[in-house]
Amino acid sequence: MNTFLIVLLVIAIVSLITGGITLAILYEKKRTQKLKEIAEDMGLAFVPAGDPHLLTRFSDFKLFNIGRSRKMTNLIQGDSGEVKLAIFEYRYTTGSGKNSKSYLQSVVSLHSTDLVCPDFTIRPENFLDRIGSALGFQDIDFDDHEEFSSKFVLQGSDEQQLRQYFNRETLDFFAERPDICVEAQSGTLFYYRVNKRINPDQIKDSLGEAYEVFGMMIDHK
Repeated sequence: MNTFLIVLLVIAIVSLITGGITLAILYEKKRTQKLKEIAEDMGLAFVPAGDPHLLTRFSDFKLFNIGRSRKMTNLIQGDSGEVKLAIFEYRYTTGSGKNSKSYLQSVVSLHSTDLVCPDFTIRPENFLDRIGSALGFQDIDFDDHEEFSSKFVLQGSDEQQLRQYFNRETLDFFAERPDICVEAQSGTLFYYRVNKRINPDQIKDSLGEAYEVFGMMIDHK
């Protein structure tokens, strides 16, 4: 290959990369603007750069202790007096070098003193989780509800309390929603899907889903 063709190839590659970056930047700007409009329509505050102090307050929760380079953006928040709401995008990175992987997902946070439950984390189970369970890592299963046990990893500090709390109705509720993740403690609940961002047009629907989980737990008997 002669020098001229090499130069053309390099220019083409650089142009593709630059074009891809430009499109990504434009997409994120458009997404942020759309989220701002939705927040205003809902009468909620919008903070595009996120709130590092709020992220610090979440540091006791498992989700916010994974990986490094943790960052919150596109924060929508409000306080009804009964429930404090926050919807935001959360990014973190695990591993290093060629093995590094970044996660970006939308998270809904709901806080109320009416939420009283054992602390727990629940997420979809995968093949590695089954290996981990065989090696002794915690995964609370229920012999009388194989569907739930096969779909989810359930973890918490007090297994006995969780076995009492996750009655048949609660197990059925989660089994019907096999792709969600929930973490709850101290009156706060986090609702999200791993590595998935909410389409701005689906913010209200996703918030409704989070409130459905939240309501089930508050009304839990």
